[in-house]
Amino acid sequence: MAFSLDHVALAQLDLPDVATTNAQLNELLQPGSQRVEPAAEYEARDATGTIRITVDARRQVTDVDIQLRWMSRIPAAQLAGVLFQTYVTAIQRAMVVELANARPPAAPLPASETPIVSADSRSFDEWNAVIRARMSDIDEQLERIHRLEANRPAPVARDVRSPRGFFVLHLRGGSPVGLTGSVNALANAGSDRLRLDLLEVFAAAGLASPGDEPARSARQPMPDDDEEPFEFRYDD
Repeated sequence: MAFSLDHVALAQLDLPDVATTNAQLNELLQPGSQRVEPAAEYEARDATGTIRITVDARRQVTDVDIQLRWMSRIPAAQLAGVLFQTYVTAIQRAMVVELANARPPAAPLPASETPIVSADSRSFDEWNAVIRARMSDIDEQLERIHRLEANRPAPVARDVRSPRGFFVLHLRGGSPVGLTGSVNALANAGSDRLRLDLLEVFAAAGLASPGDEPARSARQPMPDDDEEPFEFRYDD
């Protein structure tokens, strides 16, 4: 029976189109049409401009800013998600800018002019035996790789709770995969306490740059369009 390709479906990769990828990279490299140059720190802001998260070149969190009137722009139920996405954007920006400005790789060394297998210097049987031996060696290496992958334990999931109980940072294999928040507690929390709690939960997970809090607090906060001098908060 003749083999037909009429009903064969090729596997497809779910990749973004070139235009989408270029737009994402451009937004990371040139937010607001202003190119980001290599620096000690990189920042990202959410779509409303209410949150700013700063990371260093090693993608460790160095500071967090949350405007006083954040609840007028971001629902409490969405705050943790917005914070985490802003954090992801900051580390993506750090990675992209550093890679875009990295030195080009060194030119590869010239390949040897000696052929791996020369059919001219061997009989067909010898040449065929060498090729089969090398293919067998490659197959054995692939089998070892597959066995290692099959026996590798699944990444360990771990939750890190913030000191004040506002946030839970979710890790898998040591990498952050999400952030959730206690909605009822968030609705009654001031921005300063939220900021400190978020910094401390990242520090507890080993994802924050070591540094003293006074130095962080001395940084210029983001302007708040409708900022008021009074902020309601609970005492620790």
